[in-house]
Amino acid sequence: MKHGQINATDLKGTWRIIVIVIVCQFVGGAVCLALSLHHFWFMNFWLGAVAGTLPGFIIGVVWQIKSAPTSRAWIGVACLMGLLAVIITGMAFGVALPRMQREMANLKALNQLQDEQLKQITVFDRSGKKRIAHFKDPETISAFATGIADAVGHAPNHPRYTASWYTVVDGTTRHEFELHLNPRFPQSVIGYFVKKSGNSTSYQGSFESKRLRSWVEKHLLQDNTDS
Repeated sequence: MKHGQINATDLKGTWRIIVIVIVCQFVGGAVCLALSLHHFWFMNFWLGAVAGTLPGFIIGVVWQIKSAPTSRAWIGVACLMGLLAVIITGMAFGVALPRMQREMANLKALNQLQDEQLKQITVFDRSGKKRIAHFKDPETISAFATGIADAVGHAPNHPRYTASWYTVVDGTTRHEFELHLNPRFPQSVIGYFVKKSGNSTSYQGSFESKRLRSWVEKHLLQDNTDS
């Protein structure tokens, strides 16, 4: 490695480390797929692969020390690899894993809406500035909670929405959603867990609900007055 640049010769000299890292990444990915910590298979595999990076690096270095020639030209490259492994692993467990856990907790919470003391549902346009509908009657609120309870995790792929609403459900706790209609899913409602603050919106996972479709068609796809 010269002037901070890694070339093919440097990588060839550390092939043992690279091989072990790749093997451990695939093993970690397979384990996380089996554990299914998240609804999206790719996120499970990715997290497991990242988790296997640092252990793979350590095992690879041990093999390298025992089997490599006496030359230590590979040490500089190995140190850079180790730094990258630590950074990647830290980001995965410090950022990605907590986000995945929040998304799964949000999904689980949808099944518990019926058990909460829900008071009202307020629906706005997607920007959250114009109120479209307001529901307080127990029957409408219960129908919403029952419908959305079938929600499953959803991984949007180039989404195209024909209608969108920002929806706030107030009760024991406050729930905020963006609800969308996507022509690719004509029998479903696509939703996002969101938190709005001023003009900014943070997204905390997405879901698909089939039973909620009838509620949306009845209450949002026609003119509504406050009820």
